[in-house]
Amino acid sequence: MKFSILTVLLFFWISASSQNKGLVYYGHIESPGMRSAAGPDLNAYLVFDENESYYVTAKDSLESSINETTVLTGSDGQTTVYTGGLNTFRYGKQVYFNRKSDSLWWSQRFRGNIYVAESRPKIDWKLTDETKKIGDIKAFKATGGFRGRNYTVWYIRDIPLPYGPWKLQGLPGLIVEAYDDRKEMFIYFKSLEFPTNNQTPISKVQRTPSDSQGWMNIHQFKDMLVESLEKAYNKTVIMSERYGGGTPKKPVFSDVYIESFDN
Repeated sequence: MKFSILTVLLFFWISASSQNKGLVYYGHIESPGMRSAAGPDLNAYLVFDENESYYVTAKDSLESSINETTVLTGSDGQTTVYTGGLNTFRYGKQVYFNRKSDSLWWSQRFRGNIYVAESRPKIDWKLTDETKKIGDIKAFKATGGFRGRNYTVWYIRDIPLPYGPWKLQGLPGLIVEAYDDRKEMFIYFKSLEFPTNNQTPISKVQRTPSDSQGWMNIHQFKDMLVESLEKAYNKTVIMSERYGGGTPKKPVFSDVYIESFDN
């Protein structure tokens, strides 16, 4: 059997690339204001190599029961009703990280799909020698603050790449578990393939043709959240005055959004 030089080179290039490619599967729960991991439990994955990573959750094709309705109650007794189809969308919540440009590009659902580009946020991680087993993996503990929440993460030093789920990154190893103090952001490990020959692509952020093709910066994103919270509060005040209620308490940012920007 004869092989062309191009075929041989292509074979070795694919083999070399797969040696550095990895794929992690996670469970992803967001439940701002619930004081516990009480939100819908969504599938997620992170695919990466030495140069870039791509994380996605809340994607329609990842969920097997998106039409279900779930009633969940937090530790404070607050009840929330979730309809599965409203928690997922075509491309999901995506985060693409490029080490060369040291930047993140990401999308999420907020009054439609929004797209944000920013320099990689620098998280002041505190490393510890505390370890635990996650499956058969030895993971190390680190803590750090990120946009109004304090996170505990567990990372693998045996894979010394600075990636992690969602926007959490910058450690001397791959993050396999992460949660904030109230567990309102809770991301847990399911499985790891490293190295992998899996063909899941390390994608740039995808969007539908009907979406805006521009990018919002992080300051614009923050201003949008603040404006939205103010509008919602002002409407509550007006309704309270109209129907003779007392002055409502202004909501805490972190009770509404995962990224509260409180610090």
